[in-house]
Amino acid sequence: MNQKLVCIVDDNDDIREIYRMKFASEGLETVTAADGAEGMKVIREKRPAVVLLDIQMPVMDGIAVLRELKADRELSEIPVIILSNVDSDDMFRTVTDLGAAEYYLIKSLVDPQRVIDVTMEALQKGDE
Repeated sequence: MNQKLVCIVDDNDDIREIYRMKFASEGLETVTAADGAEGMKVIREKRPAVVLLDIQMPVMDGIAVLRELKADRELSEIPVIILSNVDSDDMFRTVTDLGAAEYYLIKSLVDPQRVIDVTMEALQKGDE
């Protein structure tokens, strides 16, 4: 696992670019993917230390990505930060059932610095 690599999986080009630049300014490398299927391919190849994951995406949504990650013994320990505009109890329950509720951020309610802070927290936990 690459200790400083963050994988950003989001279908919004602007979101990927904003966070790529923010993480770079914090000294973290990033890899990006525009949908869940591409995200899984990148995660399998690069073994990032943490995944920043959108829920609503074409081809393969974030829930399908979470299910696949949690089912894979080699990938199941990678912390996943959900960054989505889906703010519903049902979605939160689904994410909780998949073991990813610790980091569930609503895009419209958090600023990029908060996302960076949460990512750093997840990385530190992974080092313990």
